[in-house]
Amino acid sequence: MSIIKFLAPLFISGILIMPSHSTGFQMPFSWAENEKARASVLYVSDYSDETRVFEAKVGHSKLGHQGVYFSDYYAEDTNVCKYRTTTPDSITMIFNGQAVKMLRWCYKFQDAEQYYFSLTPETDRGESYVINLFKVATSPIEIQYNNETLYFPVTGFTKAWNSAGGDAI
Repeated sequence: MSIIKFLAPLFISGILIMPSHSTGFQMPFSWAENEKARASVLYVSDYSDETRVFEAKVGHSKLGHQGVYFSDYYAEDTNVCKYRTTTPDSITMIFNGQAVKMLRWCYKFQDAEQYYFSLTPETDRGESYVINLFKVATSPIEIQYNNETLYFPVTGFTKAWNSAGGDAI
């Protein structure tokens, strides 16, 4: 999270700006730019001046299943949600025009007094679609989430996916 705080002023100043339909400014960080099997988009919405982060990472569930997990949080210490949830709610995100049901939890960062959303596909079919889309895409994926349209980087995803160790045995 500290690199995000360092880069937020750079982002806000307008360097590497990419406009979209409902999102004011975006700055992507590809999978290849990060050693921790993650990518992100910093963005400022048309209806807010606060910088937000939409991040994806390859990780493992508590049961050891390898999957892709998304996070949504503010670059500054502002809460996206109010308290930790143990039961997820279900929302829909759209990936390149395809609606995918997602499970969404509210978690607290371990190193900060800040809550964020964590999301992952709800069904095996949705998970397969998202993972395959990231593997085969040659240009950023259009993701519609929370009334925003984000263009998410794909460069380096396949390497990150293949290097994550697969399902735990």
